[in-house]
Order: sequence, then C-alpha cells, then structure tokens
Amino acid sequence: MSSEAIRPSTLDGIKRLAKSLKSERGIQHVRALDNAAQAAGFQNFRHASNVLRAAAKAERPRPGYCTFLTAYWKDREGGGSGRETLTIWLSAPWAELITPSQLQNHRALVNFRAEGPDHLAREHLLSTQSEARRTVCAAARALHFMDATKLRPSKSHSRAFPGGRSSNAIPGRDHYSIWYDRETKRYLFADEPYEKAVESKVQEREDWAQRHGFAVVKPEWAGMYAPDVGSRLYLVADETKGIPLQPIAAALDKLPAPIIEAAWDGESAPTLPYFVSPGTIAKAAAEKDKQKTPPKSNGQRNSVGYVQTFVGPQRRPKGRMSIEAHAEVGRLLKSVLVATYHRKGVYNRVNAVRSELDEWVQREYNHAELSNEQFFELYYRESGSTFSRSLPEVERERHAESLTEARKLLAQHYPDCPPQRSLLKKMDAAVKSLRDWA
Repeated sequence: MSSEAIRPSTLDGIKRLAKSLKSERGIQHVRALDNAAQAAGFQNFRHASNVLRAAAKAERPRPGYCTFLTAYWKDREGGGSGRETLTIWLSAPWAELITPSQLQNHRALVNFRAEGPDHLAREHLLSTQSEARRTVCAAARALHFMDATKLRPSKSHSRAFPGGRSSNAIPGRDHYSIWYDRETKRYLFADEPYEKAVESKVQEREDWAQRHGFAVVKPEWAGMYAPDVGSRLYLVADETKGIPLQPIAAALDKLPAPIIEAAWDGESAPTLPYFVSPGTIAKAAAEKDKQKTPPKSNGQRNSVGYVQTFVGPQRRPKGRMSIEAHAEVGRLLKSVLVATYHRKGVYNRVNAVRSELDEWVQREYNHAELSNEQFFELYYRESGSTFSRSLPEVERERHAESLTEARKLLAQHYPDCPPQRSLLKKMDAAVKSLRDWA
C-alpha cells in the first residue's frame, strides 16, 4: 500500500508514517512529521501531538468531565512566549456550572472566554509564564468552588450585605466575591483576606456578625484568591435569609488542596499552533455532519445586503458564524499577518479578508452578545510583526496550513454565496503567493 493512502489515528501511527514518507520522498524528518500529521487531519505534527496527548489524558478513567484552561503569554523583555494549559476534572461540563456571560462576575474568570464545550481560554496575552500559570490556577480554583457548591458568581453585591449596603460589610473584608444559589435565590459573601491581616479584627468581626444576625464560617479548604501566600476563605451570610453555610463548608472540605502555581502539572507549550481541545474538534465534526448539501444555484439567495460606511451597498452571507469560530479564524489570520508584512501578495489579501470578516461579525452580533472589547480582539490587535523579508520553507508551509484551516472554517460556517466565494478566492491566492515566496 502506498503511504499516500494511509491515514493514521495515533501519535505512534503518525511517527511511523513519517518514517515512510521520509524514505519515499527524500525529505527532512521534521517535514515528514508535518506531512504525516496533515494526512491525519491536523495542521502539523505539533498540533497533532498536543491534541492527541490531551485526548489520551482525557480518556483515562476519571470521574466527571475533563476541562482545559489555557492562557498565552509573551515576555516582551526576555523575548520568550508560550502557552500554559491545565486539565481539571469537574462533576459537570463547565457550561452547566456557569454561563459564558457569568464569567465576567468573578475576578479569576473575567478574562476567560469559551473556546469549546471543554475549553476556557484567556483572551489577552500575559507578560510572563509564571503569570499565565497563576492565572490558570486561579481559574481552576474558582471552578472547583463552583463545582463543589453549585453556586454561581454574582455582581448583586447589595443582596449579600446587611441592609443592602456595602458600608455594612464585615470588618477587614478583602478580595471578596458574591455567590448565589439558583434554586433558593439566596446569597452569600466569600471573604478572602490575608489571615495575618484579620488577626487583630477577630473580636470586631464576631461583634459585627452578632449585631447584624449573620453567620461566619471558615472552611478547612483555603480558598480561591491566593491560598499559597496566606489568604483564607470565610463564608458570610444572613442567618435567616442567606445561604446555609455549614453544608457549603462541608462540600468545600471534600475538595483536594487548592491548585497553586508551585504544584503546576499542566502543559507548557509554544504559542503556535493554538491549542484546540478534543471537545472542540468533536463539536466541529458534528456540525459539519449536520450541514445540508448546498443548493444548486449561484448562492445569491444565501446572502443579504448591508451598507458599509464610506463604501456603499455590500453583501454578506445570510446567517452567522459562531463567535468561537470567528475567534479561531481571527487568530489564524493574525498569525499569518504578523509574519508576512513584506510579502504583499499574502499580507494584502489576508488583511482584506480580515477587514471584511470584521464587517460581517459586527452585523451578525449585537452588543449584548459581543462586547466591544471582545469584538476588537477578534480580528485586530495582533501582537507585533516579524517584518521578515523571507521565511524558511517550513515556516511558509505552517502559515499556509493556518490559511487552509481558516478557509475550512469559513466554508463550514457560511452558506455558499458570492461574498463567501470571494473571500475564499482571496485566501487561495494568498496561499499560492505564500508557497511561491522564495
């Protein structure tokens, strides 16, 4: 059997195919690994390695649901960059514990967004690897708190204070958060001061609780904020109208010690290719299977008109691509733009594609669904530029694969129509120019 017909499904299978391709084609081992990974349906060997190893970890017998937490970082002074991904296990998918909009209600999750049914990723680059790890660990602690208590973070601060006034809050409070029970509609106040900072306020805090009819419970579980440097969790609630605290404390005390940076056991990897979780891949495959055969027409009915400022009437595909898919396409396009500034046949075409997609997405989603900050991050704000006047073949091929992957996403999520075909044609031309770049 020719190696061309082999489609490996494991990392070992990809490596075996690479050996065959290296011998048959007389190419370098690195190139052979990438070609073998592409035959398996991945962007390159690094992408295959990350995804298949994560999938293998997820398949190990563990109770509950595997969730991946990712943060990217770039040290502008030291020059390093990378990705930190932590795998945690929850009793339910993360989306059953908290909605995407509620991520904004807690300091540890405010900058994370949904990347897939099993993946949350931080939106913005962090400045060091250590900061990325600390950020991911803090998000894990918040999710473990939610998983154990089944409470959700809230911004309704007045519901948790005596008389509804924050000025009545417990003395010495710090790093606090508000939580509510969806079933009972009751609230509690999670106070996480540094232990030494409240040693002198113990009596004052007890007097406050008695005066206002509040209960204060200190679980054995150290908490979410900074348990590795001395913060401790106190649960505070109205004794008659708040959430009963003893069951919450008992549930928290069954948790293992809070995850901290010093005990990091996540994956540290290069920034590119971006991490794609097994659940995200499975979801994309399922969506592709559901797609109907395109109608036998020029697709004009699959598009709608709009007016672009300073340009005039334009058309875009009818319907909308998911925000997650927009984010993935945006990341792929920006990674190409950063490296191809001096290859105008690539840069200008890709820049035109992202400009048009930027117009489409703001007409597909309103402000309630997509905030300005999220919108601006989708297709712009790429980090730096290499300004390289030439690229090695392996780098050109990697960027060509990014454009190919972006093209696939656009073809999957938008119906066939002239605006979509125009975009795909630009991307095909950009790929050709990239591969012809000496």
